[in-house]
Amino acid sequence: TIYDRRGRELAVSVNVDSLYAIASEIGDKKQAADTLAQALGLKRQTLLARLKGTRGFLWLKRKIDYAEAAKVKALALRGVYFEKESKRFYPNRELAAHVLGYVGMDDEGLSGLEFAYQRKIGGLPGRVLLRSDARQRSFSSVEKSPEPGDDLVLTIDQTLQYIAEQELAAQVKQSNALGGTVIVMEPNSSENLAMASYPAFNPNYYAKY
Repeated sequence: TIYDRRGRELAVSVNVDSLYAIASEIGDKKQAADTLAQALGLKRQTLLARLKGTRGFLWLKRKIDYAEAAKVKALALRGVYFEKESKRFYPNRELAAHVLGYVGMDDEGLSGLEFAYQRKIGGLPGRVLLRSDARQRSFSSVEKSPEPGDDLVLTIDQTLQYIAEQELAAQVKQSNALGGTVIVMEPNSSENLAMASYPAFNPNYYAKY
């Protein structure tokens, strides 16, 4: 978890559902592709080709939301399973986004503090060993739980960060500028209390930006 100087959460990890299939256990792949594509918002032909292209393990869609998980559970399809995965979540959305950065699908840091402190806060991933027979039918599994990383406490103050971002956005718009940056520093200690940049983005959906 990444906290501000007063212990308020800026970035956390939450458990969400990911969906996978053991293709050899799915009888009617065409029907499965039709129903899954509709429930998950995927292209039917692409999904069908992937199901036909392997007999073993296949990710269908990772880190799905609650509504998608509920739809798939209601289908009760043979050969389709759920696995819990960790997903990075930024509860304050755009707040301090440029400072915090963002992560990829496997929670690898791609920008900001998430990238700079990846080795400390990333932890160690878990592992699942699937045993299968000659026909690729799984009959048991062995799991090793993931190890969490270290927490990170910033000198940033969430309240000052919010004020700085709001004032910066107002001045950029008033000046018709392309963007701007504000840094609020405590001069005696050199601690950064706020670091705001405009325009901002929501790291929960960084790919849209």
